[in-house]
Amino acid sequence: MLRDLAQKANSSVEMNQILQDALDGLLDILRLQCASVTLWDEKTKKVAHQIASGSIEKVKILRDFDQRVTETMREQIRMESIYATFDSEGPHSVFSYPVKRDGKTIGALAGLVEGYTNLSGDEELFEALSHQIGIALAKAQVWRDKIGGEVQEDLVKSERLNAIVETAVTINHEINNPLAAVLGYAQLLLSRPESLDQDTIDKLRKIETGALRIKEVTNRLLKIVEPVVVKYAGDVRMVDLDQSKTKEDKAKEEEQ
Repeated sequence: MLRDLAQKANSSVEMNQILQDALDGLLDILRLQCASVTLWDEKTKKVAHQIASGSIEKVKILRDFDQRVTETMREQIRMESIYATFDSEGPHSVFSYPVKRDGKTIGALAGLVEGYTNLSGDEELFEALSHQIGIALAKAQVWRDKIGGEVQEDLVKSERLNAIVETAVTINHEINNPLAAVLGYAQLLLSRPESLDQDTIDKLRKIETGALRIKEVTNRLLKIVEPVVVKYAGDVRMVDLDQSKTKEDKAKEEEQ
């Protein structure tokens, strides 16, 4: 994985893709639920760019932990390597390791796994990976303009994706639960067609089809990694589900 990262850093591969591949490899090796690379503005020390891989729900937990705990620890006591366990919708273990360029900490490599796990045992891997990421960033000169146009554009996309994810999680929680009951009752009635007339059966099948479509839409919203926003009416905009890409869509494109 490290050799692949080094080779891509010396090629024309985009930095976001290099980071994404590195995170995907880390998930595969350590069986993490999610991992992220966060880069900071050198002056303000605020988040300038962030890219993540893994379960959307776990990424949200990791980012929340990073904002509430990790940033505070680094700002107040200048702690760099962090290994912790905490309870958020169940026990989780997390690590955060500094990414450096020219001896300066410019970001962090972080990951999360369910349960109580001592991730410090893999510190050599985190050190090697974060070091290679720092070299790749220096070569790509992503920070040549501190926070240039490309990074700013990525920030807008990241914020938009975060908003979509938060909305999708809410929809799944608030809609899918009652929807499951509607779908269940419709399918239960359809399992006894002898007691129903044809008109009722046809209407129940429409209910079933509609419920399954809603379920499909909410599930796709959760999986979007590259949202495409289009005009809906007037100044109102909406996410185009057909054009937006999920991780599975991107994987299929790469295979082709």
